[in-house]
Amino acid sequence: MYDLVANCLYLAIGALWVVLAVFKSRAWRRQRFPALLVMAVASAATAVSFLCSAPAVAAVINESSGVGFLGLLIVYVARLLFGAGAVVLVLLWAPPSRRRAGEQAWAVPYAAVRTQVRRKVGWVYGPVIAAMLVLFALFPPGLDSSLPLDTTYAAQPPVLAFLLVYQAAFAWGLWQLGRTCRRHATAAAAQRLLRRSLRCLAVGSALIGGYCLTKCVAIGAAAAGTHVLDWVGSVVSPLSGCVGCLVLAVGWAGAAAAGWRQRRADYRALRPLWTAAMQVDGRLALDGPRRPWAEWLTARDLEWRLTRRTREIRDGQLALRPWVPEDVVAAARRCAAEHPDMAPQEREAAVAAAAFVGGLRALRARQRPERHCEHTPGADVAPGDERRHLVLVARHLQGPFVTRVLAEAS
Repeated sequence: MYDLVANCLYLAIGALWVVLAVFKSRAWRRQRFPALLVMAVASAATAVSFLCSAPAVAAVINESSGVGFLGLLIVYVARLLFGAGAVVLVLLWAPPSRRRAGEQAWAVPYAAVRTQVRRKVGWVYGPVIAAMLVLFALFPPGLDSSLPLDTTYAAQPPVLAFLLVYQAAFAWGLWQLGRTCRRHATAAAAQRLLRRSLRCLAVGSALIGGYCLTKCVAIGAAAAGTHVLDWVGSVVSPLSGCVGCLVLAVGWAGAAAAGWRQRRADYRALRPLWTAAMQVDGRLALDGPRRPWAEWLTARDLEWRLTRRTREIRDGQLALRPWVPEDVVAAARRCAAEHPDMAPQEREAAVAAAAFVGGLRALRARQRPERHCEHTPGADVAPGDERRHLVLVARHLQGPFVTRVLAEAS
């Protein structure tokens, strides 16, 4: 029964981390940020560690190779690779005081931390893995790989040294990751999604650290000749590690998943404004409109689709400018001034929506205004705020503000 539960649990978590590795690899191919590559490699290493931890998989590896506990060695090395990746991420996620102005943590170039990576990763994990391989080769012959190594053979000096070296190196990487994430979560108080992801990473690191601590307790007791705490190493440790890895996966992918949901929501929110912009000049669109159900199912290439839709809307606004009546814009600004509770971004978006609808109405009637608006409302929005601005414009397109402005300007 234990093997069945362990197989299902480890294989399921391993499959989850395979998915994360694939998504992080795709993200790195698009943006080529070193942090994304490190996360992809660390995710792949974690996936290997869980897949090989499944008793069925470990048994196949041991029997096919003829080397006892080879599956466990692969698991431990994979976990150390994750720990090495965690330390590299810590170096890349430097605090703002150590980054150039405007530089994001995930975009820090590898060259900026190459020396530290060589010192803190290459000179630590390289010798650790080499020492583990040597100690593994010194295991006494005839060890039964169907039994737990840590509690059954902890009294053997090579085995004890092998286990303690692994636990110390793995715990060190987790401690570095958890400490940095806690510090950065406090600094990112204004960024809700980032703060949540960092807290998940910190909690996940602490829970996996609990795996290391409880394993050491069980190993120490077994090395001292008592096995009353074997259940701590066989039940509490795996449970703490699995829960920690699930929490870590949430933090690993939380911000990316939230960003994907936001891009998808923005893409759908811009549809009414894009449809209206295409009425100005249908030649502005690279492709024709998609059916509503097809757009609702859109899940891939959202960044590219959003960028294209934003540019096509902006082109439509530019083409509509000679048709936007000056009196409509003036009326919109007067109405907006009567709502001091509106945020400046919301006010500018409402004025831009009224100007767009007013210009579209004049275009449909083929009545060019005597005085058109020379400066399109919202045209000076910063590039980083453009998408959010257009989403607000789309929400006001058929709202009461635009209706009131058009009624006053008529």
